[in-house]
Amino acid sequence: MKFEVSDSSVAQVVILPVFVEDLPKLSNDGKTVRKDRLLPHVGARHGVTWINAPAEDEPDLLILGMGEEAKFKPYMMQEAAGNASRALQKEQRSSAVVTFEALGSRKILSGCMPAVIAAWVEGSLLGTYSFHKYKSSVAEQAETTIIFKSTAGAAWKEAIRVGQIRAEGTMWARDLTNEPPNGLRPRDLAERTAERFAGTKAQVAIYEEPDLEHLGFAGLTAVGRGSIHPPVFIEVRYCTDETKPLIALIGKGVTFDTGGISLKRDNDISDMRMDMAGAAAVLGALDILVRSGAEANVAVLVPSAENSPSDRALLPGEVIRYANGVTVQVGNTDSEGRLILADALIYAHRIGAKQAIDLATLTYSVVGALGSKVAAVLGDDELADALQTSGEPSGERLWQMPLVDEYEAYMHSDYADACNISSVGEAGVITSSLFLRKFVHPSLKWTHIDMNGPKESASCTGEFAVGATGFGARMLAHYVTNLS
Repeated sequence: MKFEVSDSSVAQVVILPVFVEDLPKLSNDGKTVRKDRLLPHVGARHGVTWINAPAEDEPDLLILGMGEEAKFKPYMMQEAAGNASRALQKEQRSSAVVTFEALGSRKILSGCMPAVIAAWVEGSLLGTYSFHKYKSSVAEQAETTIIFKSTAGAAWKEAIRVGQIRAEGTMWARDLTNEPPNGLRPRDLAERTAERFAGTKAQVAIYEEPDLEHLGFAGLTAVGRGSIHPPVFIEVRYCTDETKPLIALIGKGVTFDTGGISLKRDNDISDMRMDMAGAAAVLGALDILVRSGAEANVAVLVPSAENSPSDRALLPGEVIRYANGVTVQVGNTDSEGRLILADALIYAHRIGAKQAIDLATLTYSVVGALGSKVAAVLGDDELADALQTSGEPSGERLWQMPLVDEYEAYMHSDYADACNISSVGEAGVITSSLFLRKFVHPSLKWTHIDMNGPKESASCTGEFAVGATGFGARMLAHYVTNLS
């Protein structure tokens, strides 16, 4: 898909986003569409309506419903763009011009057209994303050129570049998360990271045995020892301004989670290939930062392992002694994500980080609490609030949940400092976060994001394709950029 800025509007299709409130005017003016052609559902959110041109030499009209103006959020522009681009591809249209004239001079567009253009580009690319790497044949798609009619060439071309960078980082996160388990082992993730950032200002370090033991990554080595594919710890530094506080972005990188000896009992656990969606998110965020040339001081930390049962695997009841001195009784080997994140949190303080944000598909409890559209955030209130704000432009929603100190007793162990699971069948999101807090140095401002719900989409809607969403990449990039 290509994007152009031009004062010419010659194209096969005219794309017209509309609010519900715009329909009476459009239906009665007799210019944009024939009178009485627009029914109420046309303006509904996700509405896609084709109106064929009355003559062959005129463009067809594609009307995109934006819903009610009062309920509009910035990310809905990306949704509309995704819906439009899929419709164009389905109909094999090679060119389209986007016009925002129906939205008029509303406040949502006033003074922020470059942001609107960037959002449209972002949504167009994400909405037409597909993961077909392993298909033997794929239907060819005609390349579509999207034209933005304007004389403000330089500003809008820069907006196109920004939208492309955001989309590309998110799509890379999706690619990593969608990979089947035999296509992405821990070492593969490390190699793809090194390849992605080769020749950039980002510096990649990959730690394997015996470095893992030397660095004190007790949780990672314990979880990963059951697989013939050994664990790795990935560290990527992007430090263009070391006068800024160092921010650690930590992502859980379990490339497949069988549950280990505490084997999962679900009928289909194939989506456990997505148990590294947190790692993909922090790497995607870094990709956006690096390619946009943002000024930042960031360390991306990814503990990566394959959690498998074998004669070498971690056993329930074992005790792990961490580098900060905390000992943990393993009550369940299927609660492995927190065991490897603990290493990364300790390491974040060791390298001098002032803030640590970890993302993980940590619990199923969060899906029961918040569903598939919202992630939970726990930890420092100020940092949680800033992350919520940073997620709004891309529709990556967070809901803050409390760290209830009384629940810490649920992880009591008779013969270690703590157990990695709760003895009480409640508050799974909170207790898992309280476990992580044991490895956060008091000087470190920290938040944990449990993103198990929004890591994937079950349908092609708006900017989403079936499969991984790349949740978190744009939110973290926004956060770091806003700090800059």
